[in-house]
Amino acid sequence: MGAVSAIDLSENGSECVSVGEDGRINLVSLSGKGGFRRVFDSKGLVSYSSVKWASPLEFVTGAFGFGLHWWDQRKAGGPAAVFKDHWTGGAASGIVHSIDIHPSRKHTCLAGGSSGTVFAWDTRWPKQPVILSGVGVGDSRANSLVESDIWEIQYDNYAHSSKIINSSSSKILPAMICSEDGILAVVEQGEEPVELLAEPCAINGLDIDKQNPSDVLCSLEWESIAILTRP
Repeated sequence: MGAVSAIDLSENGSECVSVGEDGRINLVSLSGKGGFRRVFDSKGLVSYSSVKWASPLEFVTGAFGFGLHWWDQRKAGGPAAVFKDHWTGGAASGIVHSIDIHPSRKHTCLAGGSSGTVFAWDTRWPKQPVILSGVGVGDSRANSLVESDIWEIQYDNYAHSSKIINSSSSKILPAMICSEDGILAVVEQGEEPVELLAEPCAINGLDIDKQNPSDVLCSLEWESIAILTRP
């Protein structure tokens, strides 16, 4: 039995999905008599590091090598879609630490991981990611404020709200990231990253207030919390 790497609670709170370093994916029922069901066991061939629900029946897992797997409980036997790291050309290898999926654009998921890497996977064009920060394709490299691990990523509904309303469905919406080197920033496709906070310690997690997205809560390495209010 390996350690649990990540968990995510379903929107209605009835199920929790967990992934582990040993390559096991479990669904834990939080209603009725409880219990759990094993969705998949890679027998150690794949080590999972992050997970995020996409719908009541679908979720995405992150793994080593910047890999992402899309799971559909209606399709047994393995992932419904697989995104591999061939786009790095062997120039980079890392771990996906955090995943987010926009509620109105479930075909696109964001991932943040090693070496300041942030990318989007659009399942409509699955072979090529959209790089927002960190490693690039070939000799290119996306604008980046961060060179260390990205610990958490979330879509930022507050940033550039007027652009979001007018943007096409193919444009990746802005995202907020926090990192091991103490950076809290907003990254956006085709734009320079915007630094919001720089701390002398790691920022391990963030949460954007859904009711008032100008407010951001951050957890710091030094067992403390930072609250940021944007104008």
